[in-house]
Amino acid sequence: MSVPAPILFEPSNPQHVGLLPAFADIHIACIETDHTIATFTPPLKRDVIIDYWKERVAEIVAGKRTIVMILANDDEGKEQLAGYVALYRPLTETGPFRGSVEKLLVSPSFRRRGIAKKLMEKLEVEAKIHGQTLLLLDTETGSPAEIVYPKLGYNRLGVVPEYGVSPVDGSLIAGTFFWKQL
Repeated sequence: MSVPAPILFEPSNPQHVGLLPAFADIHIACIETDHTIATFTPPLKRDVIIDYWKERVAEIVAGKRTIVMILANDDEGKEQLAGYVALYRPLTETGPFRGSVEKLLVSPSFRRRGIAKKLMEKLEVEAKIHGQTLLLLDTETGSPAEIVYPKLGYNRLGVVPEYGVSPVDGSLIAGTFFWKQL
């Protein structure tokens, strides 16, 4: 099955805004299924996570963020949000060339299809368009993502112990940081 082309989330598109509950559902699924450290800890409140994504949309409007997403057909042929990734573009005079990769999340039902790779490729194209030539990101140490990012050309910078709160038991776990020069 071929992976559809990634597209940009457009705040002016009512269909895209209508996907915010699906953004929250994937976010929740990644926390509950994979125990991903992704902003929230159980018990998860869907309405709070939808509000979080509404705030991210406001950042798109403000020119501080780009969200790349892929819509793909599920096993029954219905188009669904398969995954997404965000590029945070902080407005700073000392680092206008830096961008932060955030929330590379793929629905568990769409995994192992190359979606994460396609999302990251499109994100990097968008980063260059906006002048971000140095990308930074972090992931929890020991996660599958820690293996994926080097395959995409990201360099491991190091590990920060006790960086995030585990959604499993509330313990502090390490985070691994990466960077890539585009």
